[in-house]
Amino acid sequence: MKLLRAEHKRLLKALYGAEGEDYGRVLEAISLLLETSVLPHSKEFDEAAGGIAPGRRALFDQGICRLAFPSAEGTSLPFGVYAMAMELVASADAPTAMSIGIHNTVAEGVFRFGNDDQRKRVFTDLVEGRRLGAFALTEPSSGSDARAMKTTAVKNGSNYTLDGSKMFITNAGDADIYLVFAASAKGHSAFIVDKSTPGLSVGKDIPKLGMRGSRTAEVRFSDCSVPAGNLVGKEGEAFEYVKFLLSGSRIVMGSICVGIALTAYRKALEYSKQRSLFNGELSELQMTREKIADMRTELSSSRLLCAYASRLKDAGVDFSSEAAQAKVAATESAVRVCDRAIQLFGGYGYTDPDVHRHWRDARLLTIGEGASEVLRMLIAGKELAETR
Repeated sequence: MKLLRAEHKRLLKALYGAEGEDYGRVLEAISLLLETSVLPHSKEFDEAAGGIAPGRRALFDQGICRLAFPSAEGTSLPFGVYAMAMELVASADAPTAMSIGIHNTVAEGVFRFGNDDQRKRVFTDLVEGRRLGAFALTEPSSGSDARAMKTTAVKNGSNYTLDGSKMFITNAGDADIYLVFAASAKGHSAFIVDKSTPGLSVGKDIPKLGMRGSRTAEVRFSDCSVPAGNLVGKEGEAFEYVKFLLSGSRIVMGSICVGIALTAYRKALEYSKQRSLFNGELSELQMTREKIADMRTELSSSRLLCAYASRLKDAGVDFSSEAAQAKVAATESAVRVCDRAIQLFGGYGYTDPDVHRHWRDARLLTIGEGASEVLRMLIAGKELAETR
């Protein structure tokens, strides 16, 4: 299955003009790698946590993490091109896309809010894929309400001592670097914590409904001493960092859901032309065509919302509401598209993991990186504030 399609190239040209053709060539190279090194193994990745490592490694070597970053380590492409690349990765395998997306959020955190020494020591390794990152924010008793975090960071001379735990952490166990958020004397603060730091431990992999190839676990901190030089940005200001980073990540998660839904849609579309029913093809039935039209329309709408939020991010203006809108629309429509795909496959859709895994993968993203209910509160709050 060819992942980069004419629809992607048309959008790139519409958004970026002549440069869109150059961006298309970058995405073409990524697509070819995905088609040979990731897509053929996506069924296997659904069966075992951590199975995505070889495909992730190939994409790191291809330079996918450099797409959204300027400087010597990056390529300075628009964020929307990176988001479309992540859509392609998700079209091949959603857990691989999830793992890389979270990793790149860590890289952006260090790049944007870290100091020069941290960018040299950590960011370069992250963006080159030499070390894997994990974003440690969610806790057992605080998910959507990040302000209620209980993990603490106490200053002791030239170190901070971390105590607490983080839950549902993507890449936990595989990660080399954890970007950890904790409550300190001055407020929420962020720290770079190496996996080898005494006092850091990772629990067993958490079984999941979907995204099974990407490892998820609890990360614990017990008298975990971290050098003060690993404090990212200023003490007490990390909550603002979280809001910015999650907004960017929400665009990526929306794009990932577009990729998930697109693959489910293509499978259902092809099946509808092969399935014989009532002396004809399933695709000839009016109710089937209505489903196809609705699926296609939702896919295009979600992709355009992600592209719009990406352009705002590149412009350096507040994009938090648009990112939330893109994520809500893309994740919830992906669940609907994947559900319709199962319905079109009938009994095979319910029993064949290669069909229903797309629904299982998409379902996570209506919760992770901001549950839909919380994002609706954010969107409405912005709208109401602007009308006062």
